[in-house]
Order: sequence, then C-alpha cells, then structure tokens
Amino acid sequence: MRDEASSATRVYGGVTGEERVAERRRKLIEAGMVLFGSGGSVQVRVKDIVVEAGLTERYFYESFSDLGDLFDAVFEDAAEVLESKVKAAVPKTSEDALAQVSVVLRTTVDTLTADPRMIRIFFVEALGKGGRPASRHGHILNRATGHVLQWPSPEDRLLLEAPAEDQMKAFALSGAASELLVAWAEGVLEVTPSELSDFLVGLYCRTNLP
Repeated sequence: MRDEASSATRVYGGVTGEERVAERRRKLIEAGMVLFGSGGSVQVRVKDIVVEAGLTERYFYESFSDLGDLFDAVFEDAAEVLESKVKAAVPKTSEDALAQVSVVLRTTVDTLTADPRMIRIFFVEALGKGGRPASRHGHILNRATGHVLQWPSPEDRLLLEAPAEDQMKAFALSGAASELLVAWAEGVLEVTPSELSDFLVGLYCRTNLP
C-alpha cells in the first residue's frame, strides 16, 4: 500500500502519478469513443483500445475492469459534454417555454451532428442495437424522457410523477428523436441538421406537452 501511495504522489517531469493515471484514463476514453462510435463495437477488444490509445494493456486495467466498464465511462463522458452544452445554451430565465424547448432541441441536434460518434454511442451501442449488451437501455430511456419533461420549465419534473399521458408523449418524442438522428448519421435521412431541428421543434408542439 505504501509503495502504491508513493508512486501515486511521486513527481516525474513536473507531473504526479495521479496526473499520469488521469491522462492515461483520458486517452483510453478517447480511444473508446473512436472505436465504440465507429460501428462494429462488438468486435472491439482491449488490445484494440490500447493500440488506439497508444498505451500497453496493463494500463487499461489500471482504470477499467473490462470493456463494459470503459463503455460506461465513454457514455457518461459524452453525456456530460452534451448536457453541459445544453445547460449553457438555455436562458437562465425565460417565460417562453417553446423558445426554451427550441434552444434545447437545436443545441442537442447541433452537438450530436457535429460528432456523429455520439449518436452511435447513445442510440445504437448503449441500446443494444450494435450487438453490445443493452444494460443501460432503461436508464437511457428514462434519462432522455426525463429531460423532455423538464425542458419547458426550470422546475424539475420527475418522470414517474408526471401524468401517464405526459410520460407517453415524452417517450414518443425522445424515441422519435433518437431514430431520426440515427437515420441521419447512417445517411438514410438526407436532411440538414437545421431541418432536423425544425422538425423536432414542430413535433414537440404537436405532442402538446405542458
């Protein structure tokens, strides 16, 4: 234990052991984004990840127990990027609910279409459509649907506390958005991100969510 603590705090070239571990972890997450986000992730091996990251295999297990553990970290890192951009774009105070929803949808579409790997991570791989276990399926649906219910209001609305009809509308909208984004990313749907955003804003209006 003493040796581990010593190596973690030891400084080489002005960088501590903890900082080196964090940097290696960052490289592994970036490699995971590249490989999990490019399709065919069911064939990805630990060896592929460390080669992409420019590391050796022992450093993989320094931060992650297995590929599923890495995938969870990649997912959460991408989700944090998306949610922070949406949060920064939404006006702090706004009495126009539709305007606020429009900002959220357009920021979401712009962020995801700027990096289509995120679309695959969220809506293909994490949902089990790419051959990976769908261990996060329920979590993702609840998370996305909960965001839909919160968009018009600064007050948090818990999914399970919303009326059943509102829950169904929110699930329908989040499901439609994910399928449209996947179709766009795969080249099936030939529209611009702006056109996609316009359609989703209109769809939100037609669902008549409060």
